[in-house]
Amino acid sequence: MPKLTTSVNKNNEENDNKKDKSIYSLSTKVEKNNDDNNTQINKDGSRITKVHKSTKVQSVSSVSDIAEWLINLTGDDIFQQLKNNPHLQLPYTDDDLNTKGWLEKAIKTIFTKENIVKMGNQIQANQDQMNNLIDEAQKAKTEKKEMLDKYNLKFKELKQQIDNAEDNKFQVEKELSSSVSLPTLISEFFRDPDDRSDELKKLISTMHSALEQKDSNVSRFILRFSKGWFVVKSTMKNFGDNEKENLEKLHNALTQMLSYISNTFISERRPLLDIMAQMCSNQFSEYDFISPEQTLQPDPEIHDASGLGNSTIKEGITFAVVRKESGKAVKYAEIKMN
Repeated sequence: MPKLTTSVNKNNEENDNKKDKSIYSLSTKVEKNNDDNNTQINKDGSRITKVHKSTKVQSVSSVSDIAEWLINLTGDDIFQQLKNNPHLQLPYTDDDLNTKGWLEKAIKTIFTKENIVKMGNQIQANQDQMNNLIDEAQKAKTEKKEMLDKYNLKFKELKQQIDNAEDNKFQVEKELSSSVSLPTLISEFFRDPDDRSDELKKLISTMHSALEQKDSNVSRFILRFSKGWFVVKSTMKNFGDNEKENLEKLHNALTQMLSYISNTFISERRPLLDIMAQMCSNQFSEYDFISPEQTLQPDPEIHDASGLGNSTIKEGITFAVVRKESGKAVKYAEIKMN
């Protein structure tokens, strides 16, 4: 192979003959011509063009940048071998010139300025495309990390909820293991070996029926009603010989029971109060007890209903008491109206 002893480009040969060490700068393409006043010369010989704000400038790369890019792309060894190849010699090249300097000379010798510009622009375009891909990858990585962090946080929250639910379940199971069910409470608390009356059986049966209704207020009502039942039952078991005194005591006990179940309503409330009235009436020879909620409308015969108009009864405050023979009220029932 003959030695490369002439310059490919005439302009480049003239520059080499002058031993110009400067690095070509890639041409800057602008939308309008620039005059000499808009151009400055750097110390390294490259030109800097002042660009007005209205001028669009393409990316600019120097021959040095191109040489560095090629070396980084393929490695230094390949161009070092070319530099030392005796069959490939560049004119006006110093022996002590490093690989990069030699490659710069080779580029300026082999390629025209226009080709160098195209090469630089293409390299810059590739660099921009690569940077865009890196940016997109970094953005995707960031978004993925944010999503992962979000899922991890949600997982921790769900795990905490599960742990709390397990703790609550354990607490409920613990409480249930040491508590008595409502059916058991009714069966054990209300049964009385000394009382075989139909009224008591009916009272217990009605409460069991209330449990089957699945009403959210049943549990609260049964517990409060049981508390009132205890007061009434204890009062009846401690009766004296004076019927009027017993009447007052039982009437007060029933009033206390009504206060326990105030604002607690189930469908069996009225039947249960009617049964209670009958059980209390059985304790007296001269008096009958009547539930204040026996009817939805106030009854002047048993209710203190003056000025109540056509309102319906919401709940009772006290039971009414009437004489068995005459049916006349001894005590009027106090009520709350809707």
